[in-house]
Amino acid sequence: MAAGISIDRKSAVPLHRQLESAFRRAILSGRLSAGERILSSRELQTHLGVSRNTVLNALEQLHAEGYLVTSRGVGTFVAPNARTLPTDRTIKAGKQIALSERAGRFLAAQPLAAYLYRTVPFRPGVPALDLFPTAQFKRALDASGWTTALLDYSDPFGHAPLREAIAHRIRQTRGVVCSADQILITAGTQSAFALISRVLLNEGDTVVAEEPGYRSLRATLLANGVRIIPGRVDRDGLDVAALQKQRAKLVYVTPSHQYPTGAILSLERRLALLDWATKHDAWIVEDDYDSEFNYTGRVHPALQGLGNGQSVMYIGTFSKVLAPALRVAYLVIPRALRAAFAAAQQIESGAPNAIIQHALANFIDNGHLGRHIVKMRKIYNERRRFAHAELRNLSSLSLQIRDSRAGLHFIAELPAEHRDVHFSRQAGLAGVVVPPLSAYFYGKPWLNGLVVGYAATSIPNAKKAIAALAQYV
Repeated sequence: MAAGISIDRKSAVPLHRQLESAFRRAILSGRLSAGERILSSRELQTHLGVSRNTVLNALEQLHAEGYLVTSRGVGTFVAPNARTLPTDRTIKAGKQIALSERAGRFLAAQPLAAYLYRTVPFRPGVPALDLFPTAQFKRALDASGWTTALLDYSDPFGHAPLREAIAHRIRQTRGVVCSADQILITAGTQSAFALISRVLLNEGDTVVAEEPGYRSLRATLLANGVRIIPGRVDRDGLDVAALQKQRAKLVYVTPSHQYPTGAILSLERRLALLDWATKHDAWIVEDDYDSEFNYTGRVHPALQGLGNGQSVMYIGTFSKVLAPALRVAYLVIPRALRAAFAAAQQIESGAPNAIIQHALANFIDNGHLGRHIVKMRKIYNERRRFAHAELRNLSSLSLQIRDSRAGLHFIAELPAEHRDVHFSRQAGLAGVVVPPLSAYFYGKPWLNGLVVGYAATSIPNAKKAIAALAQYV
């Protein structure tokens, strides 16, 4: 059945993304129930008046995420274990709820911000949570003192000792030009993106985002009605030369370890990007999400420091170096923007939990963070080398590994005859999560491969997962 599946041809969201979102909502709301058969791809093509490729791309992505299963020769069905969200039974049947335009944009962009909540082999984007320094962090938490000042409403810019500790650290390790009064503590990187969008961008403004790139960033931009220009990424990072004729208010980059390709932005391009921003009076947002983990011994300093902090806003996070559950990230902003960001933070959300912030400050000041990074850098490098070698040796798959020897993941390119969405779905059936590289494109993909997160997978588990992958795929 169609279950009210429809698309909006006037929307800026691509048709296949709209179709994915519509099916997710139908399944999660219970309009499509577990085990229910859906229309075939050809029937959907006719019903919706779109190309078959649009339908196939959407269905393959839903397969990869576990919403759909296919029985050869029988049809495609909603997965038996598909979850449904509880319904509000106080709403009268048939009553239409009037949502804001912004809410509609949030719903359309939500699939781009979806997370994988399962601990499975090669899941990207997470550190080794089983190796979190629990004892040391508990001591830092116990040392917080639980004073009345700490339990009260906190400074919208964040806990002062934590801002001091962060400023001291990133000046020394990343070459960031800043003082503590320029550090704004946020409830994660996504919160930092949202604040930047609120303070610096108007609806309809243009932003350059890396292509392929970080899906959650695009979700924030689309939800705020911002127009996205894809900035092509190659082996040297963002192609800055292609931007010279572009007019944009802001450009988003991950120069130290591009997400997801792993490319490192060359010095020539870093300087060219700073020149472009100056020429066009534009902002650069530098997301330095996992720069603590570099395995070459040649650390690339932050773009923000290279530009002397003038046109670059720098984002860092504790989600990759410690744990996502802390919900603590930080934004380095020019002093001229301090009042506007403080007002937005205070009105929109406020700073994260002050007790966690105080514990983090203690944890950093006592040297625990630095020691943890040194320890994990060694462990992650061993896991990276193992996964790299084992996957490369799978002759039946002909994977080409692109590994910049940094961060928490690398990519494995597939031969043209293996579509990455299909391969990812098959890997999922084997209990291995390797997202398709094509899912990180806003437009038509030109790379065909997999994103392999090695950090959270121990070597014994990686060995089992690769063996299962070889047999199943």
